[in-house]
Formats: sequence, structure tokens, C-alpha cells
Amino acid sequence: MLAVTAVVGALLLGGCAPTETPRSLSSTSSATTAPAVSPAAGTATQDTAAAAPAGTTTMVTRVIDGDTFVVTGNVKIRVLGIDSCESNTPGGTRATQAAQAAILGQPVRLTAQPGVDLDRYGRELRYVSYSGGDFAEMMVRGDHTAIYTKGHDDASAAVQARLQALDANGRTCGDPVSSTTSAPRPAPAVGTPKPQPRPAAAVAPAAPASSAYYANCTAARAAGVAPLHRGEPGYSAKLDRDGDGIACE
Repeated sequence: MLAVTAVVGALLLGGCAPTETPRSLSSTSSATTAPAVSPAAGTATQDTAAAAPAGTTTMVTRVIDGDTFVVTGNVKIRVLGIDSCESNTPGGTRATQAAQAAILGQPVRLTAQPGVDLDRYGRELRYVSYSGGDFAEMMVRGDHTAIYTKGHDDASAAVQARLQALDANGRTCGDPVSSTTSAPRPAPAVGTPKPQPRPAAAVAPAAPASSAYYANCTAARAAGVAPLHRGEPGYSAKLDRDGDGIACE
């Protein structure tokens, strides 16, 4: 009887030991494996994010001219790689209308050029994509927009080369002054007495404009007229650097 009891006890003890040992090893293995997987997954996520191009999708709320617009949050964007005619020129009007037709009220994707962020006016310099493709490529095909090569803080050399290949016509902005003065010229054909009064009348409106001329914004501020709005005496495109219709703001 004692022998049977000893054998049964030995078998029971022998069965318990193997059962407890794997549980202990299994617990240890899972504890060490989980942290090893977690950092690896985190590293992969960080590497993927670093490799992905930086870009932001936002909505265009206002178009200032062919290469400048405003997005949600009242943020001004200057398009990398292109230079459209000023908004107060015939070419500028065409550029503004083309930009409005393409992106006004539409979502766009903004992507930065590494090492380039803001211009001296505080506008964000960005590549722009819209539903029709690359915005700069679309605009540079028109005669109102050319590529921008005036500074190093702009599009990359590769982008400039691609735009240059698409820009077959450069840009023609026209002259708003000549287009205004050309209108009265057919009038002399009506009769000979009228040519002399007509130039006199044409000179008369020019006098206030010349008297209200300001060489720079310092002079305009000293005269107490700043800011100047488009159409007001003394307003000129050279004082309106960002082309939003408000000079010396």
C-alpha cells in the first residue's frame, strides 16, 4: 500500500512540474516580445512620415491676382515658380480671371519647397495643386504669366526647367495708360477744330494724378493719405507690392 502511494505521489509531482514551467516561460516570452514589436512599429511609422511629402489641403477664399490668393484662415499664398502680370494691367486682369476660374472656392493642396517658407511680405510660398493638376503649369501656358527666376528662395531648378518648357509665350501685360489714351485718338477725324480742345481736356485729368503722385509709401504716409486704394489719386501699382488693391497698407 505504501509502495502504491509513493508511486502515485511521484507521478502527481512529476505531472505538476512540467505544467508550471511552460506557463512561466510563456509569460516571460510575451513580456519581452511586446516591447520589441512596439518600437519597431513606431520606427516604421516615423520613417514613413518623414518620407512622405509635406502638404496641406485647404480652401481658396479669395484670388488677389494670377499668382497670389487667400485660403481658409486668411492666409496669403504666393505660388512658387510663376510671376503673373500685376492685377491693374490688361494681362493681370486675364491672369486673375484664369486663377478665379480654376481655384476660387475650390480645395487646393499646398506643398512647401524645402528651405523656403515665407517671402518678404509674409506670404507663404507654396507649390499648388488643384483638381485640374498643377496650378503653376496651367498658368504659365497663358500669355499673362511667366516663370519666376528673380530670387533663390523660390521653386527648385527642376521645377523651373519644367515650367520653362511649358512657357512658350512669356507674358504680355499691356500698358493700362496707353490703352486709356488710345481711346480719344479716333476723335480728331470728326473735325479739325476738335483736336486742340481734346488734348487740353486729356491733360486736365492728368494734372490731379501728377499732383497726387507719391514716389514711395513714406511720402504717402507723410502726406497723410495712406493707405491708398486702387482708383484713388496717388495710387500706383509699385506702391501696392502684394497686388491686393491697397497700397502702403
